[in-house]
Amino acid sequence: MNSSAKFLVLVGSAPRAVLFDSDQQPVGEVIEDDGFIVDSLLRSATMCALPTASRLVSRLAASALQSPVRCFELV
Repeated sequence: MNSSAKFLVLVGSAPRAVLFDSDQQPVGEVIEDDGFIVDSLLRSATMCALPTASRLVSRLAASALQSPVRCFELV
């Protein structure tokens, strides 16, 4: 997989993932039932703090921020 994604943000308890590039611009979103794609991405990811003052957070809807949000840096 050749991608410009640098961050993976998991939103909520279901595997909804938002992908961001190194400039914290959105590059895609994954919504799936089985979690295969998200699990594959997480194998090479490192958990990181969600940059609260960044554009990354502002790109997420306010309703999504009421759900658990976890951020991972993709290698």
